[in-house]
Amino acid sequence: MATPLVYGFEFRRTCQQSLSESQRGHWVQEIAGQRVLVTGAGGFIGSHVMTTLMQSGAVPIGLVRSLSPVQQDNGFEWVAADLVTDPLDDLLAGLRPNTIIHCAGRTAAPDTDAGREALFAANLTATARLMSAVSRMGHPVRLVIVSSAAIWAPMPPGLVAIDETHPMRPVAAYGVSKAAATLHALAEGDRLDLDLAVAVPFNVIGPGQPRRLVPQAFIEQLRARPAALALSNAAAVRDWIDVRDVATALVALSQPKGPRGLFNIASGNGVSLQDMALALCQIGGWPPVLREDATHGDSGVSRSIGDARRLTAATGWTPQITLEASLRDMITSAP
Repeated sequence: MATPLVYGFEFRRTCQQSLSESQRGHWVQEIAGQRVLVTGAGGFIGSHVMTTLMQSGAVPIGLVRSLSPVQQDNGFEWVAADLVTDPLDDLLAGLRPNTIIHCAGRTAAPDTDAGREALFAANLTATARLMSAVSRMGHPVRLVIVSSAAIWAPMPPGLVAIDETHPMRPVAAYGVSKAAATLHALAEGDRLDLDLAVAVPFNVIGPGQPRRLVPQAFIEQLRARPAALALSNAAAVRDWIDVRDVATALVALSQPKGPRGLFNIASGNGVSLQDMALALCQIGGWPPVLREDATHGDSGVSRSIGDARRLTAATGWTPQITLEASLRDMITSAP
């Protein structure tokens, strides 16, 4: 059967395997039984990493700024700490993790001096303090830092996809803060000879995505007023990658004495915001009535597509969940 075309882009089939059995068996065996601290474990990516670690036989420990009653009763081990202000040496000494997956950070803040300071504190300062504390631990620790595709310079015409040699030239404060954290992590990792990898996810989607982000924001609008869905920058192309594939990639990178350096996490496929919205309409049964909304202006990035071949070569990972499946799961899991 031919792969279906939906409003101009091709869906990949869900039957594609993310890892061969031998490849999956290798890193699952390496991580099984390991104590893995996940910062930002209550967030969108971190919560999925916790689940994937448990399924892989690891012992996940969730670090959040404050514990909720739900977290205290869900069977995981949790600890509350602020990576920007709290002492970390005694905390890490008590937890004795074999691996740390650093998902914590801030994705948005007001466009003010205070807002930008908050972004740099959450993304750069927290990363720097965590790495410094790790360097003083009495046993080797594998460290995986989660960055963002917002670090990369806009794609020039003719470039098919962004690989890890692409220049860093972010266009907004969030990207600047993540680029600063990424450069610090790579430089300090080399200087201190840390067992470190930096993962660079592209546009992460899937169940549990915050409501302010696309496509969850589109789903909320379609549920409320389908005929009123308005798009700004409808032609902008993004590389959409499911959060469960991202979690699998991060766990694959977390094996002790694993590959070092930068690793994109991406599908390699570009889909416009308009085609994304039309696909949602088709899957959800909403009328495909879209309006242009110019009130938000241009994001400065017309295309963002990632090349994850370096990650695949190092771990065997490839994305398993299709865009169609991810969108369908988001629609069915939405309240």
